[in-house]
Amino acid sequence: MTGIARLVADKKVVVSIGPGGVGKTTISSLLALEAASRGRRTLALTMDPSRRLAQSLGVRPDAEFGRVTERRMREAGFSPKAELAVRLLDSRATFDALVTKTAPSEDAARRILSNNYYKSVASSLAGVHEYMAGEALLSSFEEGAYDLVILDTPPAEHLSGFLSAPSRLAAILDSSGFKSFVMMDRLSFGFTKLFTSVSLRFIEKIVGIDVLHDMWEFFSGFEGVGEGMKARARKTDELLKSPGASFVIVTSLREDSMANAASWRGELAAGGYDVGGMVVNRALFPEKRRLRDKLPKGFSGHKGLASKLESNYGLYTEIADAEHDALDRLRREFDFAAVPDAGSDITALSDLYGLRKYLF
Repeated sequence: MTGIARLVADKKVVVSIGPGGVGKTTISSLLALEAASRGRRTLALTMDPSRRLAQSLGVRPDAEFGRVTERRMREAGFSPKAELAVRLLDSRATFDALVTKTAPSEDAARRILSNNYYKSVASSLAGVHEYMAGEALLSSFEEGAYDLVILDTPPAEHLSGFLSAPSRLAAILDSSGFKSFVMMDRLSFGFTKLFTSVSLRFIEKIVGIDVLHDMWEFFSGFEGVGEGMKARARKTDELLKSPGASFVIVTSLREDSMANAASWRGELAAGGYDVGGMVVNRALFPEKRRLRDKLPKGFSGHKGLASKLESNYGLYTEIADAEHDALDRLRREFDFAAVPDAGSDITALSDLYGLRKYLF
């Protein structure tokens, strides 16, 4: 059994990480389909896949949640033995649910959720998408309805984009600006006296009194929620470091992607996280024969076009050979699986099944 196969067979949480454009969603979907085929109730938490792939996975464009039917899986070549659910990550909806969960009262949650300032910043705070991906993972795990939860993380050029998101959000909640609003409320200055500050009167001329009031109300009401959010972040980190969790690094053979993958592997191991596997996606696997041996009968008469095809194939072979050399160098340091370039966008379960043999 390969390292990747052990993950879908034994782990409770698998997190797919990597820079944008390397095919994390494709690999995460394939891991989820394989787990369900092995009899594990599986939930795939994924970023926005292509519309056709989302539909193939059973998620309508206007829906957040769907299931891959047994019929669809069988038609694509898989042998389903358990349920496979797919949830598209919605940062705003997850943030709303987190506020409801951590607010000191229903009334406090209602005031925050209806606050105009909250509505405008809930999806734009630094690290919020990565933080909410972790929160969605924790919430889904705590529900206990699935044997395996697979998280397809937001694209990140640096590992810290995902792992440090809670601390970045906590820094905002602990900032002097945030605390100044909270302290003034505690000291019973109230908004009217708070507004008499010269600096705030200057800000009012720029943003308006209503915006300033919404900000004050938001910061004043968010303090209790902030502590709950930080506690949830700690629980998420504990889950990611537990024996039941593992990371899969998805990369390509681009130099920058390979450098990131090597760096992330070291950072994860140093931080106490398990790296269960690495996937090199979209590699080239050319056949070792010349193109003219494949030309259709009668094609040899078109010498000009045949020559151009021969030249293009020669260039392709050079690139493929360079990639093979890169894979050989990588193999000396890491255990990984290489998946070939599909040649077109992955839009159907049958496309995923065609890649299955390279991982499993």
